[in-house]
Amino acid sequence: MKKKCFALLACALLLTGCAAQAQTQEGFAMATIVSQTVYAPSGDILARNYDTVRVLENSLSKTLPGSDIYRLNHEGGTVVFSSADTARVLESCLFYAEQTGGAYDPALGRVAEAWGIGGDNPRVPSEEELQKLLAASGYEKLRIDGDTANAGGAWADLGGAAKGYALDAIKANLAEEGVTDALIAVGGSVYARGKKAGAAWKVGIRDPFSGAADYLATVELTDLCISTSGSYERGFTQDGTYYHHILDPKTGYPVQNGLVSVSVINENGLLTDIYSTALFVMGLEAGMKHAEEHGIDALFVTEEKKIYRTDGFDYAFTLVGEGYRIEG
Repeated sequence: MKKKCFALLACALLLTGCAAQAQTQEGFAMATIVSQTVYAPSGDILARNYDTVRVLENSLSKTLPGSDIYRLNHEGGTVVFSSADTARVLESCLFYAEQTGGAYDPALGRVAEAWGIGGDNPRVPSEEELQKLLAASGYEKLRIDGDTANAGGAWADLGGAAKGYALDAIKANLAEEGVTDALIAVGGSVYARGKKAGAAWKVGIRDPFSGAADYLATVELTDLCISTSGSYERGFTQDGTYYHHILDPKTGYPVQNGLVSVSVINENGLLTDIYSTALFVMGLEAGMKHAEEHGIDALFVTEEKKIYRTDGFDYAFTLVGEGYRIEG
């Protein structure tokens, strides 16, 4: 009997090991690439995860007519959200806007619309236009109460939070399905769950001065998210000047403070997405200080190819880009 039980147990373990195979998928949602590598018996979880991202996009997008955020921006007055996720994300955005002193502002939609960066006809708005739009913008104007909200004339833009929140939603899917190992990327936000072949996942941080497939460095992550915000992501050149998509909430212009990218690592995807933008806006000195005070693990890259890391950024880090110097 003992031999029979042992044989059945060994067979069960063998089958379990063979069942979890690498399932991969790449799609497009939230105006970016959604990439998945999941170790699971079938590809069903891939479809579920992708559907999750698309459903969130249909609620959080500022450009899709009928979405909660589109209605909030265009209908005026108080809007009842169709999705509880919208309220959750917006509440979190307002919390972090307060915590960062407005460095992250989820209500700059009117200003971003004027620049049109990422669209077919980007342009440089006049100073007068920007000042007018800034006066009608700002997170302080947003009011949320349960599943209802009022934008106060401002336009919400959750582009700096939605991808990180999508990672958190996918994380919940994977847990429900019993998936222990996966790597999920929604644009510049990545979630590494468990391990790959017994080792931590190696996640690349893009080289701001090279092509999209070139890395500045790699970090080894397990059960963590990483988000990177960079001036290279979206932008345009006019009269010899490059204008990128990360806007300064105080001036309405693209941030010009010597930084080219900021990466943040945390268990919470939403936090990494928001804080990578907020710290970029703050700049190196203020951003480092704020990150240290709030326990945020961050990496800053300057125009001079200098790399600075907070004290808590002690993940296995391998520099692969050329011409960089690690300062901290």
